[in-house]
Amino acid sequence: MPAVAAIFFDVDGVLIDSLEAHLQICRDKSREFGLNIAIPEAHGFREIVRSGVSVSPMKQFFLAVGFPEPFAERANEDYQREFAQRYALAPFSGVREMLTELAGTGVALGLVTSNTRANVNSALSESANLFKPDLLFTVDDPRRLGKADSLRAGAAGMGIATRLAIYVGDQPKDFEAACDAGTQFLGVTFGWGISPQDTQFDTVDSVEELTRDLGKRVKDARFSQNARVGKGRREGLG
Repeated sequence: MPAVAAIFFDVDGVLIDSLEAHLQICRDKSREFGLNIAIPEAHGFREIVRSGVSVSPMKQFFLAVGFPEPFAERANEDYQREFAQRYALAPFSGVREMLTELAGTGVALGLVTSNTRANVNSALSESANLFKPDLLFTVDDPRRLGKADSLRAGAAGMGIATRLAIYVGDQPKDFEAACDAGTQFLGVTFGWGISPQDTQFDTVDSVEELTRDLGKRVKDARFSQNARVGKGRREGLG
């Protein structure tokens, strides 16, 4: 298991249990706009994502479930204004404890997400303070970077090789971004579009498994760093 010096998380479906809320705003907007679209249930939506359909940023989500282009744009504008206030979100059980534990190791924590900063802060509450401010890449970030470029920029800002960073995501597109950036990738199967049957990358099936996996990678990184320091000191004494 490769060691890591920085962990970047996607948010929706990884840290925040938000799929049903996003499907609900689609149902609400379809009804409001008189579109009568048959919005899929969670299982059907996950299969859409697994097939490679892009569902982020949010306009792509509306398009993916059947909104015509003008209505997808209109729904997305409403989403930016309304979602955080009207649709309650919370982290998955165990996420707050996981983030606190990881932050305590000294590893750098970052976010690379197609959600907005307001939505992320509202859902994560005080846990949002555990992330390094310059490693927060949201869809409304003034840097306007895609996910792969965000991962590269985050690693560069820390002065580490991208292979020493890991991206935790829940969609095949997240895996593609990690491959493009040269970071490690870990997929979660409890989110929006990765299944245990996806074998082209490592996966975990619960927050508990995620905590153990990342904790081991961080521990291995610290052990490797200490070993290099010790070797250098011994060689210097020789």
